[in-house]
Amino acid sequence: MKETLNSSGFPFELLENRVRIKSASEGATYWGIELGATAPALILWGQGRFLLLIVSGMLRKVDFAALALETGIPGLRMATTREIRERFGLKPGEVPLFGLGLPTLVDRALFAYDFVYGGSGDPGLTLKIAPGALLKLNEESRIVDVPCLVEETEKGERA
Repeated sequence: MKETLNSSGFPFELLENRVRIKSASEGATYWGIELGATAPALILWGQGRFLLLIVSGMLRKVDFAALALETGIPGLRMATTREIRERFGLKPGEVPLFGLGLPTLVDRALFAYDFVYGGSGDPGLTLKIAPGALLKLNEESRIVDVPCLVEETEKGERA
């Protein structure tokens, strides 16, 4: 990953976590950033293929039916833990922001920040990178407005 990042020309940092970060809210607290600047990477399944969805940490629950309508990909759902482990050799929380070779959907809300913080593929490292870089580093990437069922405020309250 570091080799790809170094040759990409995009500014980035690989930040060492002293504790395992298990959620967007834990990441925001740990790094002292806004919740919306965290960028959880989710592996989805739809139309017979896997996709990567990178969302703002403000989203608590994605509305997959609405996302399917917006993207034109019917039947979108979260990939199961088993599917992720068997296909990619990853556990939940280890999904990197790029490098899986998957078509990628990037949440427009992330572009409100100069840098976002997300998975590197190593649970001990967090990748800090400009959201625009995610479009260049991932295949078949595009920006989407990710519909949500529940959104969290900066204070951790549900809106």
